[in-house]
Amino acid sequence: MSESQVLNHDIEFEQLISDEEIQGRVAAIAAAIDERYGGQELIVVMIMKGAICFVADLIRAINTDFSLEYLRCSSYGKSGTQRGELKISGLEDLEIEGKHVLLVDDICDSGHTLKAVSEAIEKKNSASIASVVLLSRKVKRPVNYEPDFTLFSIEQDDFVVGYGLDYKEKYRGLPGVYTVKGNWS
Repeated sequence: MSESQVLNHDIEFEQLISDEEIQGRVAAIAAAIDERYGGQELIVVMIMKGAICFVADLIRAINTDFSLEYLRCSSYGKSGTQRGELKISGLEDLEIEGKHVLLVDDICDSGHTLKAVSEAIEKKNSASIASVVLLSRKVKRPVNYEPDFTLFSIEQDDFVVGYGLDYKEKYRGLPGVYTVKGNWS
């Protein structure tokens, strides 16, 4: 896909971050994770669905032994851009007591999701909890939460898709991260 291209229904995407840039940052973050957790029991918990592409690349890049688990968190769903009630499923299946947990998410907007998941995991007596996100918005968050590792910071008003991020469950498979331009709502 070119830097700016119209796909379906007059939706125009402009490349914000290339796949090559993402892969370079994934390698750097993986090295930092290896340094932090080398020799320890690590549980990587991906937050579905948005983190799927990111976690696939990240787990291939880290050298630390890990187990992979997932949670489903939803506050947008098919409604598009309006935040709704946060729903977390899969917590009951996590066996993390005494283990180091690395949460992997696609984007940190308000911080609500990662804070809620972190608090729920704390109740399961993990040894530690850290988080890594592909994208973090340059905003003052309404909750007191910042990810431990961030690949890229983006502007507050950028609506982004690709590399796992979606708009109404579409465009997750784009190879990089794209901003949505024009009349798309």
